[in-house]
Amino acid sequence: MANGAKPNLIVMGQSTAAGGDFGRVRIMGQAVVKGPLVCERLRVMGELEARADVSAETATIMGQVSCHGDVIAAKLTVMGSLSCSGHLSARELKTAGEVVVKGNCGADRALIRGALTVDGLFSADEARIRLHGPCRVREMGMGRLIVELPRYLWKPPMRRHGTLEADVIEADVVHLVHTRARVVRAQVVRLGPGCEIEWVEYGQSYEAHPDAKVGRVMDAGASG
Repeated sequence: MANGAKPNLIVMGQSTAAGGDFGRVRIMGQAVVKGPLVCERLRVMGELEARADVSAETATIMGQVSCHGDVIAAKLTVMGSLSCSGHLSARELKTAGEVVVKGNCGADRALIRGALTVDGLFSADEARIRLHGPCRVREMGMGRLIVELPRYLWKPPMRRHGTLEADVIEADVVHLVHTRARVVRAQVVRLGPGCEIEWVEYGQSYEAHPDAKVGRVMDAGASG
């Protein structure tokens, strides 16, 4: 090992580690990490139980990760499953699997293409959700939020998609389809088919598909 180089952690079978600061962490078997885990690159193809915080520059999850603390990453890609008991924070978040966050979830940019559950606040500068699976979020605070149907190649009768369910959605711009929410509040609101919104408040523009079900609409710009 070169002077100053961080050690690597590679698990092929079953192993328990105390935690620490690593260069590369690769889990291809089953691993339990008892303390905080810090690394430059994390790759999980097996199972990882992290009993404290996990921090990585780049993290790719193709297996299963259960974290009892916070997850922090510059770039996080989830193609398997991630369960986080604390908060999740990433500059770039991409998912095509299942993500469950008990706390808040924050990202600069997010592309969600799987199932998502956030018990707290999901915030992002820009987020795109393709409804490949069910998405349930208590509260959303976004710069720009686009919710769209999956892009399938096969015929419409065979297509399946999920629904976004949220209590409150606040953003600068929202384009929604197949979304159920109590409140949607944004400057620009566009509601597509499958939307069921109890209350809409907009500042600049509002349009809704004929199939969208909307309770009350308020022009906040006019009232201001």
